[in-house]
Amino acid sequence: MEWAGAKRFVIVLLLILNVALFGLNIQQKRDNTMTSAQEKAIFEVLSQNGITLYTDLNIDAQPMSRLEAKVPSYNKEDLEAAIFNGEKTKVSIGAKTVYKSENKTLTLEGDKGSFTDQAVEKGLVILSKEKAIKLAQQKMEQMKPIFGEFESCYSYKEEDGWRIDFCSVYKEQAIFSNYFSIFVSDKGIYQFDFTFCEIIGMSQEKKDIYMIDEALMTFMREWSEREDASDAAIQKLELGYDLMEQGSAVTGTGLYLEPCYRIYLMEDSEPYLVNAYTCQIVKKDII
Repeated sequence: MEWAGAKRFVIVLLLILNVALFGLNIQQKRDNTMTSAQEKAIFEVLSQNGITLYTDLNIDAQPMSRLEAKVPSYNKEDLEAAIFNGEKTKVSIGAKTVYKSENKTLTLEGDKGSFTDQAVEKGLVILSKEKAIKLAQQKMEQMKPIFGEFESCYSYKEEDGWRIDFCSVYKEQAIFSNYFSIFVSDKGIYQFDFTFCEIIGMSQEKKDIYMIDEALMTFMREWSEREDASDAAIQKLELGYDLMEQGSAVTGTGLYLEPCYRIYLMEDSEPYLVNAYTCQIVKKDII
């Protein structure tokens, strides 16, 4: 009888704990989700400071882990198939590794790369944005065996052609530091630049991140301190991962990515980056 009573006590205790944990999870979700009143307030504060929002604030600030990554090594034959359309290349190895065919050049340095096709003329007259994106997507699909899954994240019209930006995806999270910028003219793809690290996995520990309204306040303060500060229009907000380390990475180097918000302004191809752990503007070169 004593054992039966003890079992009932343990079962009841476990039920109470489960109910309590469920309540805490619900409360945490509410705490990490912006209310309509908060959203309205942030729109008003930004507007009073000359910043207009043309996007929703539908990003939940759930705790996130860091990502571990490394600089990959490449196989020559794989690069020729995916980037040079099967053309054979000559390789020069030094501080930078350079692959060259008759008209095409690929330069690799650490986690960065740059490709040019001298046979494709620059210039933009008739090519539409939709066709440029389609050509860039076809190229990304061709390079998928090496670099994995990427999705289009931004398109920008430049003097010589369209710039189509892609960032990679890992477990449904955008990896901002894994990006391709593909440049497309009326004649085709004449250049692309990229940064790529191989994602190894997530750390076990999850840490709280700042909400999007706090990231926007950080951006507002940064924007107001500019000498040439003027009105700004925010057209896109994203939450993903970016590489925090500065300087050049070498093959095999262990790297860590942290959650970040990206804030895109209209008519500006360079987004602002806010570290979601610290709510500080990240001072680095980004696409």
